[in-house]
Amino acid sequence: MKIVFTGGGTAGHVVPNIALIEELKNKHTLFYIGADGLEKQLLKPYIEDKTLSFFAIEAHKLVRSMTPKNLLLPFKLIKSVSQAKKLLKEIKPDLVFSKGGYVALPVVIAAKGLKIRCILHESDMTLGLSNKIGSLYADKVLTTFEPPAHSKKAIKCGAPIRQSLYEGERARGLKLMGFDGTRPVVLVMGGSLGAARLNQTVRELKNTLSGADIFVICGKGKVDVSLNDRHFRQVEFVTRMKDIFAASDVCVSRGGANSLCELASLQIPFVAVPLSKNSRGEQLENARFFQRAGCGLVLEEDSLNEKTLNEKIGFLLDNKLHFKHNQSKLRLDGTSRIVGEINSFAH
Repeated sequence: MKIVFTGGGTAGHVVPNIALIEELKNKHTLFYIGADGLEKQLLKPYIEDKTLSFFAIEAHKLVRSMTPKNLLLPFKLIKSVSQAKKLLKEIKPDLVFSKGGYVALPVVIAAKGLKIRCILHESDMTLGLSNKIGSLYADKVLTTFEPPAHSKKAIKCGAPIRQSLYEGERARGLKLMGFDGTRPVVLVMGGSLGAARLNQTVRELKNTLSGADIFVICGKGKVDVSLNDRHFRQVEFVTRMKDIFAASDVCVSRGGANSLCELASLQIPFVAVPLSKNSRGEQLENARFFQRAGCGLVLEEDSLNEKTLNEKIGFLLDNKLHFKHNQSKLRLDGTSRIVGEINSFAH
């Protein structure tokens, strides 16, 4: 079966697709339609080893404010749909799988016009704009959380989780981090957007969070090497995330649904600091779900400072076993179920 994956704009729209690509690469012929930016960068290993073929289209994001630029979006969307339709005619896929984001919408619309079957997946508590529109064109809508009661197409399947993450080695992770393992490790991930304020707050925390090692994934060009020492390390990115997770006792993260699902599935208690700017509020909704389930804590960005973050991390470390127990009961890894839904379209 030929499958076209699409989704992009942030890592949260691409990494879940990678989890599925890993499971399907030996059984189907895979393609990816995205923008020539973040998507291509994250998928580079799969493009280079010919696991999949990558094609780029122009895609334009809706700006969440009153701006004349938005008036041009319908015309830009028509152009993007035309580009996607041309590619789909060449590929002739049996199925399009969309993970959402503004890059995916024109592909989903084009698939409907060509009568190509389409599945989309939503990671957040509520449908994003692209998936909300895309659901009108899709054959099936899969969700991580309970779907709206009125939705006839939606099925709760859980989140696509990279299965390799379960194979991490603590000793290797500690070596990569540069820590000796005598202190608890606090992992900090800012996500692909909005890391600056979180990075700065963690740097202020460096001298007040005693008794722990702190490892910060800052993002490209955001490392302040002058602050690195034997208990505080910053890097732009890591390639062996499974080992970093295995070596981490607790985590400070943004509120992206897939990141929080991965942390809960790996039983790593977390403080979620939801992104508030340029957001529809989905990260806060996600974070609150996990807090209600006793799997993590929420620290809203307006309240983020050295003192509040210190308190939240301290509470996590003191009650780590309680949080891990609650995480073990949640079971949000839906990878096999989603793969099954995809494979069902082969018949």
